[in-house]
Amino acid sequence: MDEVRKALAPLTDWMPPEVRDLLPLEAWWSAMLVAALLGLLLAAHLLRGLWRGAFKRPRREVDWDKPLREVLAECPLPARPPGERELLAYHVPVRVRLVVVAPGGKDVDVDPEAVEALLDRLVPGLTEVALNDQPLLRVWPPQLSHQGFINAFHRCTIKPERDEQLSRWVLLAGRAAIAKQPLFFGLGLWAEQPNTLGRINVEPQQWLDVLRLRPTEK
Repeated sequence: MDEVRKALAPLTDWMPPEVRDLLPLEAWWSAMLVAALLGLLLAAHLLRGLWRGAFKRPRREVDWDKPLREVLAECPLPARPPGERELLAYHVPVRVRLVVVAPGGKDVDVDPEAVEALLDRLVPGLTEVALNDQPLLRVWPPQLSHQGFINAFHRCTIKPERDEQLSRWVLLAGRAAIAKQPLFFGLGLWAEQPNTLGRINVEPQQWLDVLRLRPTEK
């Protein structure tokens, strides 16, 4: 024991006598040992954090919108002239370039082959116009809410211009009840001239107010 005390004496010999005598030497040595262990633990923790920060790969954020996103500048323009009737959006002649349909809930299914036929439920005669215009057809996964679909459609349809600028793109998003089943529709329409219509949210009873058909002028 005397040999241990002699070996540890330098740990406390530097202390002023009035401080060293406040506690037994063994107490001082124990406190110093605990402090050293805590210092080692803290240093190990800091080194571990630096190591992980230097070599850990950054976590990639999942882009949930990617499979739904449509860059409208890449959307093909109509290859045919208007048919017997042309479509108007608030009296502006437009062509149908994009049709998005999503079921309102997990219990509703949408047949991709029947998307164009569903358009007549919004505006009678719209199916004929779409068949002539040959737009892109997209069926989205089930949507849980009307507002959620509207937000997603507008977020995922990327126009070349900012929303406050004149654009030939007119984008409609809204809901319709077909055979008592809620369905959400998004339409990308290409106008003859740049305009300020922009993005429009449509209530179920408003489709016939926003969209009209008229005989094509020859």
